[in-house]
Amino acid sequence: MCCFSSAFAQQSKIDSLTKIVSKTGTNLAYIDALNSLAWMLSKTDSAKATNYAIKAKNLATSKKYINGLAEAYKSIGNVQSYKNHTSAAVENFLISNDYYTKLDNKMQIGANYNNIGMAYKIVGNLNQALVYFQKAEKIHRSGKDIEATSTILNNLGALHYDLGNYNKAIEYYIECTKLMDKIKRPKENAQTFINIGNLLRLQKNFKEAFSYYDKAIKILIDFNDQLNLGIAYLNLANVHIEQSAYDKAITIINLSLNAFEKANFKRGVQICYNNLGAIYLRQEKYKQAIPFLEKSIKIVEESKNFAGLALVQQNIGYAYTRLKDFKKAEEWFDKSHASALKYNKSNMSTFAEIYNHRSSLDSAMGNFQQAFFTREKYRNIKDSLLNDKLSKQINELNTKYQTEKKQQEIILLNNKNLIQGLGLNKSKLELQNEELENEKNVFKIGSQNLLLQKNKILLDRKQLEAKAKAQQIKLLASQNNVQKLELLKRNIFLGIIAGALLITILLSYLFYNRYKLKQEARLHEEVITQQDLATKAVLNAEENERKRISGELHDGLGQMFSAVKMNLSALTEGLSFKDEHTKEMFGKTMNLVDESCKEVRVISHQMAPNVLLKSGLAAAVRDFINKIDSRKLKINLETIGLQERLDQNIETVLYRVIQETVNNVIKHSGANALDIQLNKDEEGINAMIEDNGKGFEANQIEKFEGIGLKNIRTRVTFLKGTVDFSSSPGKGTLIAIFIPF
Repeated sequence: MCCFSSAFAQQSKIDSLTKIVSKTGTNLAYIDALNSLAWMLSKTDSAKATNYAIKAKNLATSKKYINGLAEAYKSIGNVQSYKNHTSAAVENFLISNDYYTKLDNKMQIGANYNNIGMAYKIVGNLNQALVYFQKAEKIHRSGKDIEATSTILNNLGALHYDLGNYNKAIEYYIECTKLMDKIKRPKENAQTFINIGNLLRLQKNFKEAFSYYDKAIKILIDFNDQLNLGIAYLNLANVHIEQSAYDKAITIINLSLNAFEKANFKRGVQICYNNLGAIYLRQEKYKQAIPFLEKSIKIVEESKNFAGLALVQQNIGYAYTRLKDFKKAEEWFDKSHASALKYNKSNMSTFAEIYNHRSSLDSAMGNFQQAFFTREKYRNIKDSLLNDKLSKQINELNTKYQTEKKQQEIILLNNKNLIQGLGLNKSKLELQNEELENEKNVFKIGSQNLLLQKNKILLDRKQLEAKAKAQQIKLLASQNNVQKLELLKRNIFLGIIAGALLITILLSYLFYNRYKLKQEARLHEEVITQQDLATKAVLNAEENERKRISGELHDGLGQMFSAVKMNLSALTEGLSFKDEHTKEMFGKTMNLVDESCKEVRVISHQMAPNVLLKSGLAAAVRDFINKIDSRKLKINLETIGLQERLDQNIETVLYRVIQETVNNVIKHSGANALDIQLNKDEEGINAMIEDNGKGFEANQIEKFEGIGLKNIRTRVTFLKGTVDFSSSPGKGTLIAIFIPF
């Protein structure tokens, strides 16, 4: 059977999205492409994923695109989760949920709760993970989303597996498998088979564990899922390790290592190296173990995931101890202890391992007193961990005990009824014996009564004295209570006055602050309105002035030059020149007058092109560039969607901006080719002007920003548009303009 590789399909999609986002864009589809790419790269390339997500977030913010913001924060959270930055991950997922709440997208809210649960599970905070997984389960079950529900059931199974609730874990796994069968998703069942295999391994049912691991591996190979294939191999290797089949375990771990490297999952590669080192330590092959453990540490430092660093370092210290290189062993144990204090302070089992192996080193070095103290630390921690484990087991057993106890109480009640019948006869005999004993005791009581009377007299005296003292104490206590009540009354009265005064001041401040904010908002709106009116007036005045100057040039100076030319031509007929030089000078003068007429006409048309008023933007721009010498600058114009006329202000501003930009290219860029694209769609009009000139540093545009660039920004801003400059030395310049409708 032939099946397409999911990894290939994933990479193909990534390549397709990369091409889309490589071109500058601002529309919603462009933002969605950035977010999709960020999510797909969040596990494998955190730097690129973060860059794409931040770019999407910024564009979505400017567009007020709520779904784009939700997706961007979700991708950032996923990157932080896989980097073990749990607090940052949770914060970003919750921000994402705030946006999804505005969209009333419950399924995505549930998915983010699942993401938060995974973030906590990665760092071992299982109780918090359980809280968020249960929230996700509730949402997905109510929405009857089978795929999402099966995913969260699988995660809950894995969590209860980590908590040691194996029966509960199996229940979740079985329900998950049934749902996956309904929607025919064998790939998702592979992970469940791995988890079932892990449970069977813990129960020492190795034969059945092998069976489930094999099922999972076959499915994952068919789908070319290298990440989960590596996980399956890693768990299978653990079965061989428990059976002391180390050679087989090494072979399987190398398969896992290969899969993780293909998936670019550094955490998995690090675990493989650590496990290989641990196997060689078990085999007492200490020299072979050290290189693998050092590779593991290198990946830990590169990925900044320091969770298991201390244990790997102490393993190296143990290896050097066995190799009798005590100096290096001591250095590695010191590093391990420092790492444990810094990254694993709450994990006491890590310190136990360090102290256990450190005591062996101290003994080998002859530091027996230090070895004794270190060994004691190890034993204390182990005892504490054992007590915690026993407490948990006791709590579990207590529940069973209470149930059995109730059943036993019922049996005991029945037995008591029988015993009571037998006890009645026995009681009668005991009563007779007691009567005899009572008669004997009467004589004793008579003598004791005399003594009691004497003691009673003494007690009466003491009681009278005690009553007198008690009355004095009560009197003093009453006086103290009265004073306390008076003080309390006064304090309450003062507190009420102070509270009322504080509330009055606070309310006054709030009312004043609210009034001030309203006034500032009104002033700000008025300023913006006046600025827009002023800008519009300036642009209209500028355009009117251009038209006036154009008319003056055409009708005034142009006509005068034409008259001069005509008069000079008339004089030529009646003049006789002294020599050829004079005649040649007169001819040059006539040519200058003729060139001046043409120049005045060109300037007049540029300042107020009739073609812009008659035929629109596309025709005016084409007429303008046709007048430029193509031998010096070849200009290619492409227009889309400009069959209908635009608003007069938009046409005028864009024409002036393009005119100014082309003039700048001719004067400053040294380019010989220029592309102009005008594209009109439902959202607005895009203008792209790109040359192949010498370019400049775009991030230092303020140094190059003269009157021309300021005019471009002012005109585009007037139309609520945006203008972006993209350039670098030697790579030309791209100017992107967008004006919304």
